[in-house]
Amino acid sequence: MEHTSVVIKMQKYVALLIIGLIIATGYTFVTYQYFFAGFTNLHNYSKTPAYVLNGSKVFTNGTVVLQIARIDGPDTYGGFIVLLQLIYQNGTIVYQWNAQQLGSIPQSHIHNEYPLHPVKSDKFALVVPLGQNASVLLQVPFKLKPGTYTLIAYDVDGQNSAYGIKFSVTVQAQQS
Repeated sequence: MEHTSVVIKMQKYVALLIIGLIIATGYTFVTYQYFFAGFTNLHNYSKTPAYVLNGSKVFTNGTVVLQIARIDGPDTYGGFIVLLQLIYQNGTIVYQWNAQQLGSIPQSHIHNEYPLHPVKSDKFALVVPLGQNASVLLQVPFKLKPGTYTLIAYDVDGQNSAYGIKFSVTVQAQQS
């Protein structure tokens, strides 16, 4: 008789444990979906790279200093910038660097803020690791008019924005 009552008590504890586990799991999923807008749009900030170009400079002698930082995306590999456009204030593309040009930037023209995981060219693109901040020296082969310019970077998937962040910056051309 004692053995049966012990088994019944254990079954009650197991049943309570399972019910508690289901409630805790359900609560976790529901609160995550609610607080992170999962019911309408599930966010995964580690999926798509995002870049910030703040601090970039354009000079009238054609020198462009691209200040690039990668702030989101997977940390297992770098983000790949395959196109960089310099656009004049009227919307005209003044110059653009394609994947081949960005992939052949000499390392001496790239100044990384942090020594670990440097920004580099890899023959196919400009590779920007997560968390890295670098200044990249580029040259337009002609002089630029004074005025306002926009630099727009495009990732390997063709995007120039992610998570509401545009991969662009508007700058005033400075005298060299």
